[in-house]
Amino acid sequence: MIAAFLPLAAIALLGALLRHFNPAMEQTRRSMNQLVLYVFLPALVFRTVMDSHLDLLFLEIPAAAATGVLACLVVGFLVFHFLPIPGPTKGAMMLGSAFGNVTYLGLPVLLGVFPAKTGQVSEVSVLFEVTKSSLNLTLGAMIAIAYGSQEPITFRKTALEALKLPPLWALALAIVWKVSGIPCPDIVMNTAAILAVAVSGIMMLSLGMALKFTPTRMMALAAPVSAIKLLVSPLIVLFAAAPIGLSGIYANAAVLEAAMPSQLLSFIIAGKFKLDEETLAFVIMVDTILAFVTLPLVRSLLPSL
Repeated sequence: MIAAFLPLAAIALLGALLRHFNPAMEQTRRSMNQLVLYVFLPALVFRTVMDSHLDLLFLEIPAAAATGVLACLVVGFLVFHFLPIPGPTKGAMMLGSAFGNVTYLGLPVLLGVFPAKTGQVSEVSVLFEVTKSSLNLTLGAMIAIAYGSQEPITFRKTALEALKLPPLWALALAIVWKVSGIPCPDIVMNTAAILAVAVSGIMMLSLGMALKFTPTRMMALAAPVSAIKLLVSPLIVLFAAAPIGLSGIYANAAVLEAAMPSQLLSFIIAGKFKLDEETLAFVIMVDTILAFVTLPLVRSLLPSL
């Protein structure tokens, strides 16, 4: 596990150093994220689905991801809603507690921990990503609106935001193509494979470049957020995996994905709907660093394959 983490930590550290010594790299990071969202990640989704079998896993893995998110939102509400802190901070902490970084950090970690199971763990990561990002852009946005901007909430408005995700388009295209039975040309599969290989390195570099924060008096909130996201979340998925139908490598990968730190998309949603961006940025930085300690602990709880 440590051997899998060290290269990832080195790439993230390189990103942090680039950002520190050249603040203008922020624009580069944003451009990298756009490339990942619109090119590299859809290619990974397409290639993974085309190499997979359309079976119950396409329901079971999203069910596990959604179970972890919804349970952590409930726990987050019970912890933060009743604290004497501003509403925008409450909403931001709920998002930080529930939605995990399942591709930018999760995919590289899974590939490092299970190098011989690339196809299976990529499938878990892809399905976790489309599930969590969709929930974050709909349910997460509704929470952000309620605690932040307090705009009129409509399901249509938030659902349209989720449908703008290019990885969802790639998922739909791959499923339709698989169902049609039409062979996929080698040039399409090989192109997607080459683009998919670049995902992990770019994601980790971007993650390191994003870890910038401004300390606030709310910094202590990083402790309960980290406890929920890094420890409670994987325990929930661990106990839910068997009833849902997951086992073996798929269950182990799902539990590790549930143990990932806060999703960077939550920071974007917080900014859009006037939540407490500063505290959330600090929280994301803290639980991302703590994840390098808690993930090996979670891995030790999983059954050996």
